[in-house]
This record gives sequence, structure tokens and C-alpha cells, in this order.
Amino acid sequence: MKRFLGLQFLLGGALIAAAAIHANRGDSAGAAGADGKMVYLAKCAACHQATGLGGGPFPPLAGNPDVIADNTEPLITTVLNGRTGAMQVGGRSYGGVMPSWKGQLSSAEIAAVLSYVRSAWGNKAAVVSEDQVAAASAPSGLSGGQIFAAKCATCHQSRGQGTNTIPPLAANPDVTASDPAHMVAIIVNGRSGSLIVNGKTFDGKMPTWSGQLSNADIAAVATYVRSAWGNKASGVTEQQVAAAGPAVLATVGASIFTAKCARCHQAGGQGLGQTIPALAGNKNVTAANPDHIITTVEHGRNLMPSWKGQLTSADLAAVLTYIRSAWGNSAAPVTEQEVSAVK
Repeated sequence: MKRFLGLQFLLGGALIAAAAIHANRGDSAGAAGADGKMVYLAKCAACHQATGLGGGPFPPLAGNPDVIADNTEPLITTVLNGRTGAMQVGGRSYGGVMPSWKGQLSSAEIAAVLSYVRSAWGNKAAVVSEDQVAAASAPSGLSGGQIFAAKCATCHQSRGQGTNTIPPLAANPDVTASDPAHMVAIIVNGRSGSLIVNGKTFDGKMPTWSGQLSNADIAAVATYVRSAWGNKASGVTEQQVAAAGPAVLATVGASIFTAKCARCHQAGGQGLGQTIPALAGNKNVTAANPDHIITTVEHGRNLMPSWKGQLTSADLAAVLTYIRSAWGNSAAPVTEQEVSAVK
């Protein structure tokens, strides 16, 4: 989903002065050279509409309290890192996926487009500076403990004690084994079915985290659980995570689809009316030559955002392999090499 973004269209004398200041500092190719309205029309209007009123699963930007808030950090972060999950605007729920624009747009372009949307369509809020965007872009590197609290504690509990259906991580022999390969493989690839830990049977399902967490994040959280709550085991490296399972796997693709695609295309691949096409039974999806669907996912089309640069070639191959085999579709897998070959 394309959205948010713009430099205040340089309507006011204050902005013209600000541009001159940037130019005087040698930043003429930065914020002063970015036209927020043009960025918005090129990158955001397909979803949020030229009027800023949104449509379908995509929320309006006009009159949106999150857009015009004094604290701009959440807005900047949303544009930089993307966002999934339902959001409420004006008492209505929206579920469209916001892609990450970090690495696709410069700090100057993001500052410009945000300044534009904060001043267009009746919005009246202060401009966003390139420095603010650059500060929000700095890597924060969540620790393993923070990732556990955000992603794992709901099921495994804050002290790793588990529940009646979810196994404990504290004092779990599989967690503290000298070779972490088995535990890491479960985190990477997921697991279903009965599991016996310390003589007790657990039937909870472990989701696939590959495609949702980076190898570095998985290594960090695995290292954390192997050393927390009295556990005393060695750390886990990114290399060990990378070796834990094939990247192009339908289960990995299903995980990515749920996180990145299902809000628009729906969990059953049925799409959303006339706005978002169905993937189930779609001949373009199941064509013998996957180049067309690879190109669409990589570069975007109409309301479909570009996922190139946001997902790796392996992740794109995995999610395409999944949708070409789910909901009654029966087409051959897509390889990482096929994705890389499409320009």
C-alpha cells in the first residue's frame, strides 16, 4: 500500500525561506529539492487518493489526527517502517498494509511528503524536517529481551513458564541443549503437533517466524531465552539461524502472507470486492511462467505496492510459492533465482 508522504508544496513564504536555508547549508539536493506533492501523487495517491480521503482498506489522511499530531515521530516511523494491523480513524477501522518506504525514498523526500500531507486538504500542522526523518531512521536494534516481550511472551509468558498448551522455555532441555539447531529450526520454520517437555504434553502451535523477524532478531531472541530464567546455554549466531531451514518454503510464505498481504487480499485469498483482486483461482497467479506475478509483487501495480527492497528474493519466492499452492491453486513453486532474474 502506498501512502503518507510530501514536502509542503512550498506554498508559504516560511517554507521558501526554509528551502533557502537548506540551500545555503549545501543541502539543495535534499529537502529543498524535494516536491512533496509530486512524491505524494507518484507514491501515495493510488491508495490514499489525490484528495487524501482514502478508500477501501486505506485510511484518510485529510483530518486524520495521527497525521496532524504535534508528535511527528509515530507518523515518520510508520512511513519509514510500514505498518500492519487494524487502525481506527474517525470511528472506522482500516486494515490496509502500509509498506516500508525506508530505502525507497530519501529523508528529504519523506520530510517533503509528510510536510505536504500535514498541510493539504485542510490539514494545518507544522512541517517535518529532514533531520527529524534522519533521526527516526537511525537503527535502534531491539534486544532479545525486548523482542521476546513483544512477540513471544503472550504465549510463553513473561517468565518463560508457558501455559497448559504452550511449553515452558525455562528449564526446557530442548532450549538449553548444547546444539541449538533444533530450537532455532522451530523458531524459523514453526511447529505443530504434540510436544513433550519434562514429561508433560503440549499441543500449542508455534508460528513460523522466518519472514517476520530477521535472522539477527531470531538470533537475539534465541540467545535471550537460552540465558534467561536460570537457563545457562551459549548464544545463537545469525549463521546458525540462516542454516536452520530453507528460505523458499510454503510455510515461510504463509507466514509472510499473513503478516504482509492478508489485510488486503484476505486470509482466504478472496480479495476485497472490486478493489483488491482475488488470488485464489487467479490465472495470473497460477500461470506456468511466474514472471508476470513476480513483476507485479516486486514493482507494484495500481493499488499493489512494490515489495522490492522490503522483502528479500527468498521471501518473495516463499510467499509466491505459497499463494500459487494455497486455496485450491496448484502451480509450481517459485525459486529465489527466478525472482532475482526478473528486473
